[in-house]
Amino acid sequence: MKPSILLIGEAVTLTHVLRPKIFADALHAAGYTVTLACDPRFEALMGDKPYRTIPITSVIDADTNAQFLKRNQPLFGPETLATYAKEDTRLMRLVRPQLVVGDMRQSLSISARRLNVPYVNIINAHWSPYSDEPLGLVDNPLTGLVGREVADRMAEFLAPFGSALVGLPLNMARLGHGLPPLGLTLKDAFADGDYVVYPDVPEINPTRGLPPEHRYVGPVHWVPSVPGPDWWDTMPADKPIIYVNLGSSGEAALLADIAAALADLPVTAVVGTANKGAVGPVAPNVLVANFIPGDEATRRAALVISSGGASPAYQALAQGAPVLGIPSNTDQLVFARIVERLSAGRCLLEGDATVASIRHAVTSILDDPRYRTSAGKQAAVLKTYDAPRRFVAFVEEILSTAGRRRAPARHPTTIAKS
Repeated sequence: MKPSILLIGEAVTLTHVLRPKIFADALHAAGYTVTLACDPRFEALMGDKPYRTIPITSVIDADTNAQFLKRNQPLFGPETLATYAKEDTRLMRLVRPQLVVGDMRQSLSISARRLNVPYVNIINAHWSPYSDEPLGLVDNPLTGLVGREVADRMAEFLAPFGSALVGLPLNMARLGHGLPPLGLTLKDAFADGDYVVYPDVPEINPTRGLPPEHRYVGPVHWVPSVPGPDWWDTMPADKPIIYVNLGSSGEAALLADIAAALADLPVTAVVGTANKGAVGPVAPNVLVANFIPGDEATRRAALVISSGGASPAYQALAQGAPVLGIPSNTDQLVFARIVERLSAGRCLLEGDATVASIRHAVTSILDDPRYRTSAGKQAAVLKTYDAPRRFVAFVEEILSTAGRRRAPARHPTTIAKS
């Protein structure tokens, strides 16, 4: 029998539970003894699992998560991280894994090291210390005082200080457990791990000078096992289809404005939301349902409107659909700007998202073929990546060298930028 592996998904958003689940499926299929630990709040979407699962509690609810992310506040204080580390320790002593995998489970930076269990951290590449991607602010409080351009420059200047503050709770918790602090930046804290897995592709979300312990595996695609709405098979096909889904961390209040912006356009809008009431009354060309088959919707879409985050953007780009990203937090903003830089879509800040600005962004994308062309180029790249297969291969590589653990990689600040 192959070694035991424990995967822990911290339910900050649905993505951070789904990625470990998809990797757990692949590891189980490859013959590993798998245990998945996560909060059961998304259980209805994930379906049955043929391996051991252990429920744990994510202490912050979804609404609080969204507010913390929007304000760039630390998600977990030192006390919470210490509590999580105790739970991690209990899980690892129960499961006795040869490898532990975490997605936003920052406490593993403490618990896995104290138990000397190799730790694989799943994190998007723009959070890596080896990424030069800037971390902007969705809602810069200085904008109203000095204007956006000056406010953005001030935020860029102050970013190292803010980054250190956000990374402080983990460093404090590590010190409290007798471990040395990590680097001074948020990226050092987020991407800590004996090994780091990026659910990205370097052609879209690049880094520089990665050590061998860091590995790209490609985006993790997932489709909920739910039937389409009653109108799904009779949806009009004589006009461009716009697929709208802001996800579990998107700003639901934007849905009404998006629906109004699309109401008088020659399009069919397909809106997915867990709260149909958030959209309000809609025009006949706007179709709303709690759950939409996302892969089919993106395949048929001329444009996808999302939070701009990596998971929904990759889903759209994999089908060659351009993206209008309306980000509500820094993580979404960073990736939406990456897509915009590739000319595969546009980024519209939440504070700028009005009925008129959304309508203008939609029509500009639909009227300019370069967006579709660029999205198609990204689709060709994404077809070359199989994230579950690459992840299993990386795990096999890690375990084959577990007896001769590699020395930690050099701190990225010692690597000259290219």
